[in-house]
Amino acid sequence: MRRDPKVIVVDTRNASDYERDQIREIAEWKGTEPGQVARWLGRMAGPVDKAIRSALTEETVENALAEANRLAGKSLAERKDAAPADLEKADAAALETRNWAVGYAAVSGASAGAVGLPGLVVDIPFTVTMALRAIRRIGADYGFRDEAEESAFAMRVLAVAAANSAQEKTHAIAVIEREAEAPDSNIGASRSAVGKESAIFATRSIAAAVARNLVGRKAAQAIPVIGAAIGAAASMSFLDDVCTAAGRLYQERFLRDRAILDRPIG
Repeated sequence: MRRDPKVIVVDTRNASDYERDQIREIAEWKGTEPGQVARWLGRMAGPVDKAIRSALTEETVENALAEANRLAGKSLAERKDAAPADLEKADAAALETRNWAVGYAAVSGASAGAVGLPGLVVDIPFTVTMALRAIRRIGADYGFRDEAEESAFAMRVLAVAAANSAQEKTHAIAVIEREAEAPDSNIGASRSAVGKESAIFATRSIAAAVARNLVGRKAAQAIPVIGAAIGAAASMSFLDDVCTAAGRLYQERFLRDRAILDRPIG
């Protein structure tokens, strides 16, 4: 579902035709409400939903987030390939990462769904780990590999991807845009603040949003017989949302870093 369109004025004189197309798609994505998959799958869950929510607390998800982000950054520490020459090449690399993440999620979700509730309790932290690995890999595809800075930004991206409403998505994007517009003289201080705030932000906001989003999607995979199919669909839909958010937000950073955009789109 799309909200009422906004008039977006962006100077694209320095952009190629391909980049202009992507700028339009970034603007459209920002104005699109989060998908309804979580709600649809959640309605199938029925009486198992309460049991799952009691087993998977926000604290469980919070701990998974912190550990997943650490491991995701560590897995990229030795990446030595050159930064992408242009946006089209970066997009091609990010598409490969997206295909890897969604495919991996399908297999893991189906396996966890086949064993019902016990598999679900293990699967949600694993899905969180996969999501942050995908975000960090997509960031690296666009040339963003600084550990301290990207650790915090990855959490911001996850907040956007896990938004459960248009209001949550708008707020999560606004946080990123405010940080992007920090004056040059304040960049160092801003990055330091982001790093210090990231733990609080994850604890109080992202963990809660991810818990609601994933439990809503995955509750139905605890239902006998159909659990494997639902598990695969739920994991794939979540990773697809995560990779879309990561791709759009890193595209925008890529274009801003190269002075093709002079401000956030929106």
